[in-house]
Amino acid sequence: MNKDDKKIGLVYGIATFMMWGMFPVFFKLLNSVSAVEILAHRFLWSVFFVLIFLKIQGKTRNLKRYILNTKTFLTLTACGCFISINWGIYIYAVNSNQILEASLGYFINPLMFIILGAVFLKEKTSKIEKIAIFLVVCAIAIQIVNLGNLPIISIFLPLAFSIYGLIKKQIAIPALEGLFCETLVLAFVALCYISFLGISEVGSFGFNKLGFILIIAGLVTVLPLITFNLASKKLNFSTIGYLQYISPTLTTILAVFVYKEDINAAKILSFAIIWVGLFLIGVDSYLKGKKNV
Repeated sequence: MNKDDKKIGLVYGIATFMMWGMFPVFFKLLNSVSAVEILAHRFLWSVFFVLIFLKIQGKTRNLKRYILNTKTFLTLTACGCFISINWGIYIYAVNSNQILEASLGYFINPLMFIILGAVFLKEKTSKIEKIAIFLVVCAIAIQIVNLGNLPIISIFLPLAFSIYGLIKKQIAIPALEGLFCETLVLAFVALCYISFLGISEVGSFGFNKLGFILIIAGLVTVLPLITFNLASKKLNFSTIGYLQYISPTLTTILAVFVYKEDINAAKILSFAIIWVGLFLIGVDSYLKGKKNV
């Protein structure tokens, strides 16, 4: 891989995680719409835009193979269920002014992958990774004491995505074809739900600005997945691993400085502990990489 390819990959990678980091700006435009209705439109229009992109690339013929394979399709549908939980929690977090909790969840995400990998895939964890996991537990404990209950968003947001990744790991399928199959069944459910809202005259969708934004929710979902797919072909996995912290960092900045969410000492301490854990993981990855050279 030449230097130009890496530069292009870096541009795609940075663009991807910046788009994901700016998601709160988009979903704040839909504050008047319930999280469930936004989620339904996100599924419906994601399938629509993915199909367009697949058609442009001439890859629609591959879909039949995945859909007609019962085991693969059911596995992908299970993936869709977990990604729907992730998307739904995130939308709810943004629209209920809990963006900081979502940011903390995405900072926890890489460490959650390590935990699930150790539990379900029997992957070995190093001493540094065990320390990082312990720090996550400490950060969550601080949040429990601060809130007086479980930090649902910060825990279940990364948990749902990690389980999604765990299931997805069992099958080899390109990103866009996978997204189409994952969301196909749920898109049908979403269409039924949106139709019901329309018939009941309580839905938000219409031929107006709000309706247009709901349609664009599908494009907003698909576009960073395309750039991520392009970046992953041109960058090392470790580079992508470091770039992923752009998203929750941007989201945290938006939460504190744009949307003026309250950030108390307990939240600052939780973030600080997580960052220490992530730093340790980064050092550990670097040392492992040097050993393999």
